[in-house]
Amino acid sequence: MKLFFKNVVKKFYKSYGERAKQAEQNLGINWKAVSHALRVAYQTKQILTEKKITYPLKEAIFLKQVKAGKFNYLNLVAPLLESLMTEVKTLAEVSTLPVKTDIKFWDNFIIDEIEDYYRIGERHKWHDYDDKIGEDN
Repeated sequence: MKLFFKNVVKKFYKSYGERAKQAEQNLGINWKAVSHALRVAYQTKQILTEKKITYPLKEAIFLKQVKAGKFNYLNLVAPLLESLMTEVKTLAEVSTLPVKTDIKFWDNFIIDEIEDYYRIGERHKWHDYDDKIGEDN
């Protein structure tokens, strides 16, 4: 049994070592997945700090360059992603955002906006929701 685990560990280290070498040379990196991870980190940070998401993201050009593999993964991208993840975790721990979403409120909001758009039923104004958006329901 020891020999089996020794071989499994040896195979893991060999595989990990190969991936580490590839990352060092910017090879074998799923840049699309990395760019999505960065995008989500930036969006989450903005939600936690500003309570909104802005489109296009101010980091959009940088994210497109990451997706195209224009940067060194080990020296720039990986440390940046790690730093953002740490920052987001810290922000989430002290966030004042509600833990649970008021689904009924948002369902009604969406229905009202669709009705408004297609001029169906009673018209509702944005200001009807202004006081409720962001409330801890």
